[in-house]
Amino acid sequence: MASSVTDFNVTDTIKQRVDLVELVSRYTSLKRAGSVYKGLCPFHSERTPSFVVFPHTGTWHCFGACGVGGDVFSFVMRKENLTFREALELLAAQVGVDLKVSGSEARSEQRTLLYEVNELAAGFFQHALAHHPMGEKARLYLKSRGVDETTAQAFRLGYALPGWSGLRDHLLEHGVSLELLLDAGLVKRNEERQSTYDAFRDRLIFPICDRQGRVIGFGGRAFENGAPKYLNTSETPIFHKSHVVYGLDRAHRAIREQNRVIIVEGYMDVIAAHQHGYTNIVACMGTALTSEQLQQLQRYTNNFVLALDADAAGQQATVRGLNQARQSLARVSKPVVTPDGKVQLQERLGANLFITTLPEGRDPDEVIRQDARLWEQLVAEAKPLVDFYFDVVARQADLSTALGKGQAVAELTPLIAELHDEIEQQHYIQRLSRMVQIDETIIASRVQASARTMRALAGNQRPGPAQNANPMQTSPAPSSSERRAAKPGPYDTEDHVLAHLLADVEIVLWLAQVTEQYHLAPVQPQDWRHVENQEIFRALKRFLNSDEPWDIELFQDTLDPQLHGRFAQLLAYAAMLPAREPNLVREDVVKGLLRMRIDRLRAETKRIKYLQDELQQNGDLEGVRSFEAVMNGYLRELAHLQRQHARIPQELFRRTGQREGAKLVTM
Repeated sequence: MASSVTDFNVTDTIKQRVDLVELVSRYTSLKRAGSVYKGLCPFHSERTPSFVVFPHTGTWHCFGACGVGGDVFSFVMRKENLTFREALELLAAQVGVDLKVSGSEARSEQRTLLYEVNELAAGFFQHALAHHPMGEKARLYLKSRGVDETTAQAFRLGYALPGWSGLRDHLLEHGVSLELLLDAGLVKRNEERQSTYDAFRDRLIFPICDRQGRVIGFGGRAFENGAPKYLNTSETPIFHKSHVVYGLDRAHRAIREQNRVIIVEGYMDVIAAHQHGYTNIVACMGTALTSEQLQQLQRYTNNFVLALDADAAGQQATVRGLNQARQSLARVSKPVVTPDGKVQLQERLGANLFITTLPEGRDPDEVIRQDARLWEQLVAEAKPLVDFYFDVVARQADLSTALGKGQAVAELTPLIAELHDEIEQQHYIQRLSRMVQIDETIIASRVQASARTMRALAGNQRPGPAQNANPMQTSPAPSSSERRAAKPGPYDTEDHVLAHLLADVEIVLWLAQVTEQYHLAPVQPQDWRHVENQEIFRALKRFLNSDEPWDIELFQDTLDPQLHGRFAQLLAYAAMLPAREPNLVREDVVKGLLRMRIDRLRAETKRIKYLQDELQQNGDLEGVRSFEAVMNGYLRELAHLQRQHARIPQELFRRTGQREGAKLVTM
């Protein structure tokens, strides 16, 4: 029987029970080298083993091209493209740990029941489509759309009977409570008549699944002149329309293999595509793309192709939404040469966005069924977002007026600033200059200003699996002696820093400016060692990057329930901190952040020295030499951070007094 643990020590319990060597060995062959294990890195191609597992600390690290490291959770998250919650559930199931969250047991149990009742409903709808006489119209409709029986079964298509209580009565007979049916959105209540009725009636049913293939809701298509044409499950604890990517459960492997996702609008578009062998296609159910949907997809690829219909107004709205949602995509660090000849890393959009326009009056479903070559051509000739957006802006803005020109420049310069190649940038600067008839130097200055703004905000971007990790920025997981006790304290440096950020989120933006000014890596979740703190900071950046105003309760709702205990501890700790001048708090945070990075690098250098000593004792001189460059790089970075630890607080808060601190706060 699985054991139950509290949310305060669930991650430590799982770490203690998981055999990290055995887990990693499922993905790459490991050989013992003294007290550690070495092997080829499972995250990049290499000939010389640079991947090391440290059994005594429960951590791993790639000392090669990846430069990444962490604990059992970060390994599973990176290797399987899982979220923290998904990795937690997977590992907990493997080692027999029940995920019981204090104060959230009822909500967790409700979610489980909702999955189960949706599964029962899907089976009922599927049986009606296949066997019920009234399902004939749905079967004929699918035949007319070219959907074969195999595909219908694969997507678990169903039919909702025309009566008012067929599903309700069936599930009640199977012991499902009426309250649960209402919570799942399968049944609705008529307050006037004090009665309930089926939410879906006489409709073709499309079960909607999450990434794990669990049914979370349904879409229903009406026949003939039924209204509305499409009806979706209302919002429930497990179904949020803005988060849903239809078909991802069946498409994610193909997306990863082909390194490209094609996004369409409707259920039938996805079904037709998969039936004809185009299995990297998903849909966002006719809604504008959201940041949550794009973030899900970026776990599998950085190449997005959006298929739009020929309606100009619809294209403008869709591309505008995409232009906003793309801000949530993960950034990558790119080395650039500054005007003074120095090389530094700059944050740029880590995704390639393309748009293809379908022939007028035709949707992807029709094109794929009737002319597969045309579909392949449309995808192959998809325009980069910048080119497509130029066309959209040119159509919608009145470029004969100063206002129209200003709008065009304001909308297009951020896209130009995110381009990776200087030649591409210059090309689009020239194009925009000709388009608005404004001197190139003015356009170029606006592009540079946009780039500075985006770099300053880079600390708010959500990291993703596509992000290129810098070895100097990678944080190992804590050792056994470093693991936090399952009680409210004591708190270490990283807890102290994170508590301050939660108490005053303006410091997050301020830190982005400080790190840019002093050419430091932006603040990232990897700066924290403890996995709970990493996930809370990752969620904090994601929330601050959204359009939602800061609200501590709304933010907590975005956290996984397993993090609520740690979040409450941090807030309680922040409340106990003495009130101080804002600049003193900022100085404390800067020192704490630099101390976190210094401690991490010191730990890494000790690990490498320990590893080199063991390799030398075993006569592996080649292995010793292979780690010399890594050690030298760590030592250089450590020396740099130690200098900055003394310099930055002095410059910000001492030499220039309060003026410099006030200047940064108001920038």
